Amino acid sequence: MTGVLWVALPLVCLAGGAFVSYVTGRLLMARLPGACNKLLASLTAVTFLLALGALAPLYPMTQAALSAGRSMPQWGSLGAEGAYLRADPGGVLVVSIALGMGALVTVYSGRYLALDRRYETYYPLLLLLVTGLAGMVLAADLFNLYMFCELMSISAYALVAFRRQTGTAIEAGFKYLVMGSVGTVIILMGISFIYRETGDLSLPEGVRWGQGDLRGAVGPWARVGLACTLVGLGVKSAIVPAHTWLPDAHGRAPSSISAMLSGIVIQSAFYALLKVSLGSGLPARSLGTVLIVLSLLNMTLGNGLALIQTNTKRLLAYSTIAQMGYIMLSVGIGLRYGILSALQAGFFLILAHAAMKGLAFLSKGVCRFYCDTTAIAQLKGIVSRLPLAAVTFAVALGGLAGMPPLAGFAGKWFLMTQVLGAADALLYVGLVVFLLNGVLSLGYYLPLIGTLFSSPPAPLACGEENEERVRISAWMVCPLVILGGLVLAIGLYPGPWLDWTAGAGIYLQSLAR
Repeated sequence: MTGVLWVALPLVCLAGGAFVSYVTGRLLMARLPGACNKLLASLTAVTFLLALGALAPLYPMTQAALSAGRSMPQWGSLGAEGAYLRADPGGVLVVSIALGMGALVTVYSGRYLALDRRYETYYPLLLLLVTGLAGMVLAADLFNLYMFCELMSISAYALVAFRRQTGTAIEAGFKYLVMGSVGTVIILMGISFIYRETGDLSLPEGVRWGQGDLRGAVGPWARVGLACTLVGLGVKSAIVPAHTWLPDAHGRAPSSISAMLSGIVIQSAFYALLKVSLGSGLPARSLGTVLIVLSLLNMTLGNGLALIQTNTKRLLAYSTIAQMGYIMLSVGIGLRYGILSALQAGFFLILAHAAMKGLAFLSKGVCRFYCDTTAIAQLKGIVSRLPLAAVTFAVALGGLAGMPPLAGFAGKWFLMTQVLGAADALLYVGLVVFLLNGVLSLGYYLPLIGTLFSSPPAPLACGEENEERVRISAWMVCPLVILGGLVLAIGLYPGPWLDWTAGAGIYLQSLAR
């Protein structure tokens, strides 16, 4: 193994942490039943922070390599000798978001899982989920990308069905397993076709092309293989029409896991799709056109179906489909027209959406934990019992709706300026659909916000009409406050966050030849 050890170190921290967490949980669960969950949550949160610290040196390394036109930092040797990883600005950004979200979700779970009996498996699975995610976006060849994608997927299946005592969780987990397995098989078929044609699975670096990259593969098997791989990753990314697994999976999973799945997991699969398609030689203009068309379907279908939901988490899940449409539209514009700022705005939207959707699901989880609310009607007047959760939930919903001065407004404003800046018939259609979907989304965000603050409050699930305020555990308060502050900070001061995403946009543009 050769190369920059920092590239592999975050994955080593996460995988090692998963092993330590599981062993610790099995040893202490029977001996310290009251404190074991919080101990495991603390241990897992520290693991995420250590991995984030190990990832930090890669940011200046990738920026320097991008500026100088050098090869990106990598670790390992391609082939049987070991894993082959390469850090790039986009991958580092996505992994940073995942690690930050993982740490917050873990702290939140220190109280949220207090009533669950199987938490000794929850934390290792969460660490393995992020390990697979990080490996997938940092992989420099298709085989390792597939292996890490499968690790991420298997962990996600188990976490969706974590509360197996409820039949709906098992059903959602099984549906996710079936759809995800179909995507996995299609990806594997595609990789085998590509290898049959080229004898090489490496992905190019963008700033320096090798002799064996897939751009030279013009045979029919390579084209079929690339198509299969992209379709499989499209399933993982919940791109319409391969989105049907998402509402059940995100709606029935524990709220902490829904925050991870909606906030960053499907976006990481989308980034992997972009790397594979552009690295394999798919023309950027063609890919951009396809993304623009599919983004309009995502936005319209996601917002339209969210309007008719009565379950809060299913509403948020369909909202994720729509938000993916905004991300796809921004990236599609950047690729089709070669607009760097549009690519940058796409990564900005990924960051903003992770904060907003994570905050929304965690706030909803607090309401579910303390007041046993699932339906939208049961949230009526919840502010009288859980004022902090109601306020943070409203902040998240307002951001998702694009209300100023929140993160969603800044992201959608940047997106709209890119649409207006490109004079093209397709973009004019996109602008109309984008604006109509913005109005459509208000049809379910605003009523839900109003429900939170309306009176009199709805009776509790047990039938009581207790209006006393509930004291929320500090384990839950900290993530809500941090994410709420982040949503406000991104919206009020978007400049530094845009600068953070600049390198990712430049790197993606370097792949688009």
